[in-house]
Amino acid sequence: MPAPATTTQRKRLGDTLVEAGLINAEQLKEALAKQKTLGVRLGKVLVDMNLATEESIGVTLARQMDIPFLNLNDVTIPPEALTTIPEGIVRSHNLLPINLDGNRLQITMADPLDVFIIDEITYQTGYEVRIGISPESQIEAAIRHYYGASDTLQAAVDTLTAARKDEVRLDESFFNTFDLAGGDQTAPIINLVNNVIQQSINDRASDIHIEPDEEVIRVRYRLDGILNELMKAPKSIQNELVSRLKIMAQMDISEKRLPQDGRIKVKVKDTSIDLRVSALPTVFGEKIVIRILDKSRMQLTLEQVGFDDQLLDMFKTLSLSPNGIILMTGPTGSGKTSTLYAAINFIRNGQINITTVEDPVEYLIPSINQVQVRPDIGLTFARTLRSILRQDPNVILIGEIRDFETAQIAIESALTGHLVFSTLHTNDAASAITRLIEMGVEPYLVASAVIGVGAQRLVRKICTSCKTTGTPDPVVKAALEKARLPSQRVFRATGCLTCRKSGFLGRTAIHEIMTISDEIHALILQSASARTIRQAAIKNGMRTMRQDGMKKVAKGVTTYDEVVRLTRREEVEQVAERGSGHGRA
Repeated sequence: MPAPATTTQRKRLGDTLVEAGLINAEQLKEALAKQKTLGVRLGKVLVDMNLATEESIGVTLARQMDIPFLNLNDVTIPPEALTTIPEGIVRSHNLLPINLDGNRLQITMADPLDVFIIDEITYQTGYEVRIGISPESQIEAAIRHYYGASDTLQAAVDTLTAARKDEVRLDESFFNTFDLAGGDQTAPIINLVNNVIQQSINDRASDIHIEPDEEVIRVRYRLDGILNELMKAPKSIQNELVSRLKIMAQMDISEKRLPQDGRIKVKVKDTSIDLRVSALPTVFGEKIVIRILDKSRMQLTLEQVGFDDQLLDMFKTLSLSPNGIILMTGPTGSGKTSTLYAAINFIRNGQINITTVEDPVEYLIPSINQVQVRPDIGLTFARTLRSILRQDPNVILIGEIRDFETAQIAIESALTGHLVFSTLHTNDAASAITRLIEMGVEPYLVASAVIGVGAQRLVRKICTSCKTTGTPDPVVKAALEKARLPSQRVFRATGCLTCRKSGFLGRTAIHEIMTISDEIHALILQSASARTIRQAAIKNGMRTMRQDGMKKVAKGVTTYDEVVRLTRREEVEQVAERGSGHGRA
């Protein structure tokens, strides 16, 4: 039987917290009213209202009920304990078995006042149940860590596998009659696909990879730039899984030899999320990659992008220029588009005409004219830009400058009084200048039109739940000292359930911004190399991406290894050291 303190405890959470003095009666009344509207746990409402923290609620309840408060980041659960309670109960009641000692089962709960489920566990398991309390977010993270894919996701796989168990080969005619708009949402394949997408969105994934192998089909998703395995499914459901996604994305399911692209719109908790779908034939079947375009993540301000105060002021000044070209460079997935969208959000005020030309339009921005190019019907970047110039724009955002014709029109637009934002795929800011010249644009036009170039990478942020400090090793210490930054301590993360034991949670950008000084203007006219232009920019005060990253290392935002992983060693550090020190922040 549970400890006496648990079986006799019948008070509601709010009453207990008021009695303990954590909140007052008026605050409880307000929280209960919000809970009734939102339909979520009272504890979550109190946390969202900043009336309490998960930890303060947990510690207060633990003290009132005379039970232990357990930090799950410090607990390792043995496998034999995990199997004592059915997984469905674990997930639906947000609790976790912690330890099994003889006939005593230790569990931890987000809501230890739920005496009915404690009695049910005692009845079902036959163990003497001892309870503790842990923060709800820790329990949810621990369930994901120890139990993996959600029970609904695994159940969908099991159901679908069982349904196909006796099939040697799927009948292709099945897909010809598959009704996407049909009302049967209980079909196993629909359930499986929906759960894969739902869990990926809930976990903040940016991409889903569905990869056929020789014997299985593997599903992975990208979290903070790193691929993590979500599940494996039997090879027998491959055709059905791929076809379901292709139907949803309005692709041709009969075409399996050529790459295809499509889009899906899904609704999650009253929020519409766009999915961009790409199908690629491989030797083991079609691989599907789904890019998750969550609009809520794109309501960024320039302050949220990752600029420090100095670079933020510089980029804002550039964005408020009346005309000229501002370029953002970096590889695919480095956040260039997010930064340019943030710039557009910064300058839009209802008094200027802003038009974008994109391929594809990833996020819709209110009060902005957005055009998607369609090369298949002749609507190219260049043709669209020519038409846009007759639409009286003040600001133009070009998704990417890919060819001479687009570059030429962008330059001409900037020289005729328009502010132009665009991206290029180059490794650093200086290389963007030489790339435009290599495309065929005359150096004097580049020198006159371009007013600033930024480059960026996305580094993973240290998880704040398990962040600790320590003494830097000699390499890190030397790097910090060389950058004239504090080197007595560094921040690191040990890994916890919140960050899936990775030590990182979320990403931020590191930048370099090059403005066109008189010296750089002269170098462009001479068609100087990217290295020469970069040396001049550093000498004139440009902070490189690695230097910007080292500032974030010193502040505890990211780690030295992350910065080194994503930036190259500066080829011109000696130039910076001989200079006046402007480049060493």
